[in-house]
Amino acid sequence: MSACQSQGSSCSTPSMSAPPVMPVLPEGVDPIVVTDAVVGKVAEMLAEEGDPSLQLRVFVTGGGCSGFQYGFAFDDEKKADDVRVEKGPVTVVVDAMSLQYLMGAEIDFEDKLDGARFVIRNPNAASTCGCGSSFAV
Repeated sequence: MSACQSQGSSCSTPSMSAPPVMPVLPEGVDPIVVTDAVVGKVAEMLAEEGDPSLQLRVFVTGGGCSGFQYGFAFDDEKKADDVRVEKGPVTVVVDAMSLQYLMGAEIDFEDKLDGARFVIRNPNAASTCGCGSSFAV
């Protein structure tokens, strides 16, 4: 059973359309918004890891029941096409390919009764799956 079916949502196969056009942002405006909740949680997780070179990589891959899915990983690699957003002690990186789908998105961390998770509020998503981890453009 897929994640969407287990959440009681229907999933559909998306039509593969062109990625969104990346807007030009004014100087000093971050391409993604990282909330204080993310900074707190990631700083806590990085302290447990004990490796100051780690950064939070946010990426988009093909898959999920809506066509694309979000991914999160700690990474110490610095790629030439990475866009970095630094907030306090935390650096969030997004590769150029993923950024075209995440431009203007807010990355948040929620800790609720039903569990804790990173959440992306993405203005580029035309639709999302009921589980919230996949989207279509």
